[in-house]
Amino acid sequence: MEPLINPENLLQHKMTHITVTWNDVSVWYKKRKQSMFWKREQVEYTQVLKNVCGIAKSGHLLAIMGASGAGKTSLLATISMRVKGAVDGEVLINGKTVDQNFMAHISGFVPQQDLVINSLTVQEHMEFMASLKMDSSTTALQRRRHISALLSELGLAKCQGTKLSLLSGGEEKRLSLAVQLLNDPLLLFCDEPTTGLDSYSASIVVEKLSYLAQRGKAVVCTIHQPASGLFDMFSHVLLLADGRVAFYGDTVCAAQHFRSLNLICPKAFNRAEFYISQLSIIAGREQESKRKVKSICDAFESSTFGHELAEQLSFYNKRMNMFQLSSDRSSRLQSSHSSDNIADFQKYTEICRPGYVKQLYWLTWRNVIHLLRNSSNLLLRAILYLFIALILATPYTNLKVDQTGIQNVQGLMYLIVTETIFTFSYSVFHTFPSEIPILLREIANGIYKPGPYYISKMLVLIPRTIVEPFLYSSLIFWIADLQGDARVFLLFCLTVIMCAKSSAALGCVMSAAFESVATASLLSVPIDFLTLMFSGLFLQLGSLPAYLSWLRYVSQFYYGTEAISILQWEQIHNIKCPDNPELPCISSGRGVLEKYDYGPNNFSMDLLGLFAIYSISHMVGFLAIWIRSTKQPIY
Repeated sequence: MEPLINPENLLQHKMTHITVTWNDVSVWYKKRKQSMFWKREQVEYTQVLKNVCGIAKSGHLLAIMGASGAGKTSLLATISMRVKGAVDGEVLINGKTVDQNFMAHISGFVPQQDLVINSLTVQEHMEFMASLKMDSSTTALQRRRHISALLSELGLAKCQGTKLSLLSGGEEKRLSLAVQLLNDPLLLFCDEPTTGLDSYSASIVVEKLSYLAQRGKAVVCTIHQPASGLFDMFSHVLLLADGRVAFYGDTVCAAQHFRSLNLICPKAFNRAEFYISQLSIIAGREQESKRKVKSICDAFESSTFGHELAEQLSFYNKRMNMFQLSSDRSSRLQSSHSSDNIADFQKYTEICRPGYVKQLYWLTWRNVIHLLRNSSNLLLRAILYLFIALILATPYTNLKVDQTGIQNVQGLMYLIVTETIFTFSYSVFHTFPSEIPILLREIANGIYKPGPYYISKMLVLIPRTIVEPFLYSSLIFWIADLQGDARVFLLFCLTVIMCAKSSAALGCVMSAAFESVATASLLSVPIDFLTLMFSGLFLQLGSLPAYLSWLRYVSQFYYGTEAISILQWEQIHNIKCPDNPELPCISSGRGVLEKYDYGPNNFSMDLLGLFAIYSISHMVGFLAIWIRSTKQPIY
């Protein structure tokens, strides 16, 4: 079976002609001003783009340049429909208005800094992305051939088995490019693809982008002060200054335009740096710099190049388009020209992305690989947890079940549950904060949905919350010589496992709801303190008023401690009383349970309560992830 793109002759791969135009684009970003708590929060809008126009066509390698703060990234995010802010103006494709969904289908976006799981290798990362980005009807063999072709073309074939964390800056940029080329998009947006690279690596990246433009793609890049050789590789340039267009046209014509303004680049001087220096707002000379920038931008509007841009925009915006673009897969594309061109657009609009089950499979696959590559951390945590079990159980060896031993046994029950809950709750606090940027980026790009992502995290927690508590319970049960047969032992282990699962679920809620581990830890302290109080060890639960007694039913410490207490004390029918008849005496295990207001028949309810905490916590955790996933990342 042939690969999707023939690696032997990519240059001859047929591309649909596409023209992107943006007319009078203005963008405002919301800025919140700090105020006193009794005052209403003040919001002000800062305009970063002011009536910007431009064109990108198939075969163009367009560089968007300007000084820092000129609006380069904002413009790139706007025309690629990935902006977060108030936008005015229009972005058209072949003269037609399109929505964000359609733009996402036909374009690729290479961010300045890609966010990836660094423990994966290049081949694994490409497999993951290809499986979720490409059409679900693509076979595994086709995917592998396509990936092999892309890696070979971008000079990454020798890095297939290299971890992403070990790649050089240039290799990282080319890998990001390879991911965006998986569906062979018509449009390619790159945010500063040469930033942080040496001149050689930068030239390789731009050379690949130029090659893609020659294939018929429209490539738009933001560039920050490229070297002279790099600047010459671009076919067109759009210069921004203070949010306005200072020049648009062929790169060779930029010198001619600036020469007409008596701004002549010295010989042997980098032209790109010269243009940016003329358009910069200099600190301490803001007013003078802004007047100069305004005069340059006004001069472009009235120049031959400005009139030519206006005529081109008018032509592309008024002509009848041969396509009726739509992001709706069920709608028909109308055409007065060849059916081949329609089929080329349908190739993008009718891509059938993998369903939830396949997304869940690949997300779980990636999580498992990430865990295995970091297995030393997991092993260390498990050893520490078991070591704590050893320390915890040792003082309770050879316990005597008498009046003085009641408190000792009950203290052990409490410690078993408390240590498990704290261990598993706090160990998952880092789960989501470290991956939220990756999650936002990948969900915004339509790679997967929040549901499969969260469920995959739940699944990878299951083995750890079963194996570790089982070994922990076994060690304590054996060392402390607790009461009970095999059935009691298994129920004892089951209770500790449920405590681990419910506490891990609560930890996921805190992790999903807050951006930092520090904030999650800070809030969890009062919550843990409140639920710990109602475990039955510190308060006589039966003496509490009705408006407080219900709090025991939201405490996993209560459910866990009561459950294992029932298992132990139900095995003891006779407790020796002291010789002094005036001293209080609890003569049976049931009497101990009554002392702590634990119901002998509540074991099933306790397990159900832990399961309810587990289920509700994961529902809330998913809701938090879903809400956060709706936030669109700023590129």
